[in-house]
Amino acid sequence: MKKGSILVLILALAIGTALVSAQGGDLPGSGWESGQQIQNTSDTDQANITFVLYDQDGNATDCTDNSKNPVQPGASVNYLTEECPVAEGFQGSAVVSADSPIAAIVNVNNRTVGAAAGQYRGTDGSDVSTTIAFPLVKNDYFGRTTTFYVQNASSQPNDISATFNTTSGTNTHDFTNVPANAMVIFMPSDAGVPAGDVGSLVVEGTQPVAGTSLEHEASAAVAANLQASKAFTPSEYDSTAYCPLIRNNHTARNLTTGIQAQNVSGSPQTITVAYSYSVGGGPVQTSTATSPQLADGESHTFFYQGPNATLPEGALGSATVTGDEGGNIAVVVNDRGFALDPSPVTTYACFPDSGTSDEVVVPLYKEYFFGNTTGIQVQNVGASDVTVELTYTPVGGSPVTISHSQPIAPGASKTFFGVSQGTSPADITGTNPALVNTYGGIVITANGPVVAMANEGSFGGFGTTASGQDNKNYEGFNQ
Repeated sequence: MKKGSILVLILALAIGTALVSAQGGDLPGSGWESGQQIQNTSDTDQANITFVLYDQDGNATDCTDNSKNPVQPGASVNYLTEECPVAEGFQGSAVVSADSPIAAIVNVNNRTVGAAAGQYRGTDGSDVSTTIAFPLVKNDYFGRTTTFYVQNASSQPNDISATFNTTSGTNTHDFTNVPANAMVIFMPSDAGVPAGDVGSLVVEGTQPVAGTSLEHEASAAVAANLQASKAFTPSEYDSTAYCPLIRNNHTARNLTTGIQAQNVSGSPQTITVAYSYSVGGGPVQTSTATSPQLADGESHTFFYQGPNATLPEGALGSATVTGDEGGNIAVVVNDRGFALDPSPVTTYACFPDSGTSDEVVVPLYKEYFFGNTTGIQVQNVGASDVTVELTYTPVGGSPVTISHSQPIAPGASKTFFGVSQGTSPADITGTNPALVNTYGGIVITANGPVVAMANEGSFGGFGTTASGQDNKNYEGFNQ
């Protein structure tokens, strides 16, 4: 676990007016805002958190709320950008720091006018780089467009260059003298990428940068959904990546995932996905799929629906992705509920083998909280069976321990959902009905290496009504 003062960089949005310009990276519709959930990841020490916003000119606004300090070990606090003294329509970035290790996630939504929502991880200050990569870019591709938010993660002015590699070729968009801690916003069209194009993006700075992407409808009076994902740094490239949640036509919502795997090895190679899944809670099954030969920088989509599906309908599980020549890869997963209109959509980044551990923190978990519930998907990435224990600290409450009895096999995963009612997994222990309508942070510990992600959906019940909000997810933080 990282010790000492920790800096977390996040892209904070508080947008209150209609945004319709095709240039400048504006999201469709109106009502956009953000909230930041910040967790003290120390096992023993309290944390005092400082929260500072920066506009696009680099001007700082201190939003620290000392009434929320100190934060107890494992607990988390929420900062709403709208509560900071900034004008409506603010778009900017944030730096969160503390005297104890922390992790943070950002929730972007238009809940006052629509159902769109997305979540992404903040970037630890020690993990920033002068080069970051995004495996998936869309410019009005089947009605979807990606907007990018890149923050100067340094105290010096930064020249930033964004290079798109798409089916039409290479296009570049440059920024000069970006102020310290400020962010730039851009879309593929700003670089001249034509409509209907798809591909990938590499961003380079003369100083370190951090970034996130938001995929959304190309145009909408009121946005119905949103996908959010973080950028990859070179330290997150690996020859093996783990994806805790994959599925095909799962539940009545027809929840189905696709894997976008990018070759970042420097040489041609194929990429193989090994799946571990079950159908309807039955026995664990396995299967594999391999891409065509991919040039450096090229990506391939593994998709499961239709007559050539790699997974059977109803499958729920996890995946291990490898570069077949031992070369590095970067991998994201897209998830969509095809049976719903509008479809709930999410994106998450798969985990490099080098970043696994036996402890994972999840800053924001909801248990039927105002009609939203979080599922925690834990994948065993070791060579032996593992069991895990989840310590949930609801805001304003005491820690609760949740566990299970049947081990998770190597490569397989287990879903924790509706833990107040003992819904999943079947072997869950430590359920507590008093957890209904709570939210907070979770610490996952295991007797072997694991990765985990949080997947939040609109689920009501037990005195709460489903929110109707878009699905959203983010990656857990390995410690």
